[in-house]
Amino acid sequence: TQPEPPNLEELTPISEAINDLGHRLALRVNRERSFAAHAAHALRTPLAGIDAQLALALRELPESQRPRVLRAREASQRLAHVVKALLVMFRSGTEPNWQVFSLSNVLRAVPTPGLVCEVQGSDALNGDPDLLSAVVANLLDNATRHGATHVTLHSGADEHFNRLLVVDNGAGCPASELQRLRVLLGDQRYSGEGGSHGLGLVLADIVMRAHLGGVRLPEPPARGFAVELYWA
Repeated sequence: TQPEPPNLEELTPISEAINDLGHRLALRVNRERSFAAHAAHALRTPLAGIDAQLALALRELPESQRPRVLRAREASQRLAHVVKALLVMFRSGTEPNWQVFSLSNVLRAVPTPGLVCEVQGSDALNGDPDLLSAVVANLLDNATRHGATHVTLHSGADEHFNRLLVVDNGAGCPASELQRLRVLLGDQRYSGEGGSHGLGLVLADIVMRAHLGGVRLPEPPARGFAVELYWA
């Protein structure tokens, strides 16, 4: 947004400096967004090919050799989800495609080997199903990577917001790290400082802000990690 032209001539150099700074910052942001979106698109096709080849290999290999290939396929699928999340993240600058959809259907479409997901409350969500599905997938992936075997998703709404509380039984994080994550999300510092929870929280915050809401990190249970999503 360009500032209004100054009324006083002596303020003109300041106004021009602000305009120049804004222009250079906008160019930098656009370059970074373009590169990340291009890289994500470029990776999506070869990752799909890798996954297909690994699936064929699993059928043909003897049982003793399958575990290694299975781990490789799980890693490639996780990377594919990260790529999808990047694409969704850059799309989230547009208006969400609001509609009612089922949380259970979202969970059925997300591969979560070794993770039991339990839904409590309303199964119906109102928002952009593609964006919210990417958020849920990344939060569940975070939970898996931090040792969780069970995740509870509490869904509901009040007079102001839809709410989805995701609680896992994983390793969690120290109180000091939890506070640091709260500050980073509050300041919208997405420059890779999000700690080990990384892309999942960044993506969730960007998508929730696009839905006129945000992300809270409430105090978790004795063991685990909790993320509350709220949106209009």
